[in-house]
Amino acid sequence: MYQQYFEMQALTWRATQPIQQDAILIGNQVIQHDGLISKRYVYPTHEYWCTAISDGVSRSPKADKASKAVLNSVLAQSQAKQHVDLQHIQDDLSTALAASSKTYSASATLALVSHASPQGFVKIQHVGDSRVYLFSDCQQKWYALTKDHNFLNEMADNGEIDIIIGQQYASFYYMLSHCFCADSLHEVPEFSPKEQYLTDGDALLICSDGVYDVLQCSDWQPLLPETTLKTWLIEMKNALNQKYAFDNVSMILIRLTKQGQ
Repeated sequence: MYQQYFEMQALTWRATQPIQQDAILIGNQVIQHDGLISKRYVYPTHEYWCTAISDGVSRSPKADKASKAVLNSVLAQSQAKQHVDLQHIQDDLSTALAASSKTYSASATLALVSHASPQGFVKIQHVGDSRVYLFSDCQQKWYALTKDHNFLNEMADNGEIDIIIGQQYASFYYMLSHCFCADSLHEVPEFSPKEQYLTDGDALLICSDGVYDVLQCSDWQPLLPETTLKTWLIEMKNALNQKYAFDNVSMILIRLTKQGQ
């Protein structure tokens, strides 16, 4: 008899930046560290869990504090009601940081995956340009599940431009159109969560932009059944290092698998 379960593990790395502006939420802990591989967590499919990455927007003051505040709100909400409201995160961030001139306008992104049902569905929420990717065990490929909240994608969604794969656009168009900001007047749309169904061997990677800016998902290694999460994460970090990764790197790898009972 076999029982399905979710296993997950995280890696965070400062790379060449002077400060770590990423934060991770895993195992009901908010972590901000210059270089760390978390323990491996295992959850039966009937258990609720929530895991996330927040990336401080480097152009804003005290971006490291913003990412931690965002995830502290996520953790508190998920523990209280197994639901995360985006505007609630925005309100909590403003309460925590907007009153001080040193932290006013501190900003951060979010990519979050949670699970509350036994049917193999996970819920994905995101704001900004932290992303969630799917590894299809059937197709042995990685695919992006989220689309960045930036002006380029917003214009494409409105039919104003056609995005041509491989074409370069002016840097302005990649600026974020939505993020969390420590400002009481700032609002975040309550984007509808995305649901994704997973089967045995499928995996998700939550990551900050320090990952995909350096290495596109078409170049990522498959996650083979015999490969441990820790091994894959370390090999990914080594690949990023060989590409001279400069930005903070954070990854949370989640796999649906089964074990004999």
